[in-house]
Amino acid sequence: MKRRSILAVVFDSIFAALCAFAIIFTAVRFYTKNPALGLGLGIAAFVLFGALAFVRLCSKRGRAITFGKNQGRRQAFKTYLCSLNTKAAAALLLPALGGQATQKGIESGEVLYILHFTPQPLSPNDMCGAIATDTQLKKVVLCNSATEDGVKFANLFGVDVQFADGMYEQLEKQNALPEKYPFGDAIKPKFKDKLKGAMKRENAKRLFWCGLWLTAFSYFTFFPIYYIISGGVLLILAAVCLVFGKRD
Repeated sequence: MKRRSILAVVFDSIFAALCAFAIIFTAVRFYTKNPALGLGLGIAAFVLFGALAFVRLCSKRGRAITFGKNQGRRQAFKTYLCSLNTKAAAALLLPALGGQATQKGIESGEVLYILHFTPQPLSPNDMCGAIATDTQLKKVVLCNSATEDGVKFANLFGVDVQFADGMYEQLEKQNALPEKYPFGDAIKPKFKDKLKGAMKRENAKRLFWCGLWLTAFSYFTFFPIYYIISGGVLLILAAVCLVFGKRD
């Protein structure tokens, strides 16, 4: 994981540990009237739950980052295919398919791969060109995606449909994927978009209850200022989400 991701895991683990500490310390101190015992058990809970949270979050975030990166590269590959003409797309895909590029697509063995990459799924209308292609070879349409009706319509005329995901996996195994894309920065989410995503009305309820919880615990701890400030910030964010946030 990147340094920023590790720091996020650490901070989340510390927050979980603080929650455990606050609950154990406050409960033990309240019921036993023994601050020392509450502090000792609270520290033990802090260490235990912090470690468990760290292990769990590392595993979860590692899988999420790997999946997210792979999905982002896969989507960039598909978008790039849409920008290429037939000749350039064929040159890119030849390592995965073998054979040779022709004006109609890629001929590999007894198969003619007809390239038709678009941002939107192919419909039955989009399949007509491939169906009408004059060849004695088995015809296969290569595309980013296709509707169910589009696939059924192509199959009705003996034309198979394959997707760019398979090509991506083959090229990845052969280390033949493009290193960079001309629009690479454009497909990355901007900070402003991330901020808009976080400021949703649905988050107001969670922020409110977290803020209320922290401010309530300020009455039972030795360090009320921390809980009051943290709770106040969360309550302010809850109000901002409620007033300015967008509904899904």
